[in-house]
Amino acid sequence: MKAGIVIDDWKLNIFKKHLDSSKYQYEVKNGITKDTLSIFVEFENFGVLETIVKAANDEAATSKQTLH
Repeated sequence: MKAGIVIDDWKLNIFKKHLDSSKYQYEVKNGITKDTLSIFVEFENFGVLETIVKAANDEAATSKQTLH
């Protein structure tokens, strides 16, 4: 199966780190607005992918708070 995830472009390195460490195959393409990207991830278990995406998003939220 393939999941599509739309993120703010500045989050890409964080998401790549989490997806790469979990050995996921993915493609990055333009997002739906100027400052976004779409990540298309091949997956077998939605629950596992959900956990990884949540961890990446939580890290991004924490890093944004430290930037402001």
